Amino acid sequence: MTTVNINRRHVMAGVAALGFGGLSFGAVAQAQPTLIYADGPKSGWWIGGWSKQETVDFDGQKPVKVTMEGWNAFAFQTGTPVKGDAYTTLTILLHGGDKGRQELKLSARLGEKDYGAEVTLKAKKGQWVRYDVALKDLKITGDFDTIFINNKTADAQPSYYINLVLLQ
Repeated sequence: MTTVNINRRHVMAGVAALGFGGLSFGAVAQAQPTLIYADGPKSGWWIGGWSKQETVDFDGQKPVKVTMEGWNAFAFQTGTPVKGDAYTTLTILLHGGDKGRQELKLSARLGEKDYGAEVTLKAKKGQWVRYDVALKDLKITGDFDTIFINNKTADAQPSYYINLVLLQ
C-alpha cells in the first residue's frame, strides 16, 4: 500500500486527470479505470452501511462525510459485480477532518462472501491522504460488489471525509 499526503490542488488535479489518457497499463490486459466516487457516487454505485453518511461541501469539493459509532461500517456498493482480476489498485482519498487519527479497516466482499483480508487506513488531521491499495492485499480472487470501511474500535470516531475512489 502506498500512502501519499496531498493538498487540495493535488485532489483536484487527480479528479481532472480522470480522462485517463496519461495512464500507462503496461503489457498486462487491464480494464479501463473505474471511478466509483468523486464529488458523489458514480453511475451504478451507491453509498451504504450502518454509519451516518452525507455528501457535503468541504474543502472546495463534495466528499462523503462519514460519522461512525463503535464497530460501524460504511460501504461503496454496486449491483453489477466488479471483475477483481481486471484491476490491480484501489485508490482512496481520505481526510481526517478537524480531529483526525481515525483508524479504519478496508475490505471487500461479494454478497455475503467476505474475502477475509483487510488493510488499515489512518486519517490525518486537517489533510487529504491518498491511499493506493493493491487488490492483492485485500486477497480479492474474483468478483466483488462492496468496498467496506469499518471502524476498527468500539469507540465512536470523529467525522472523516472520502473523495475520489478509483479502481485501476
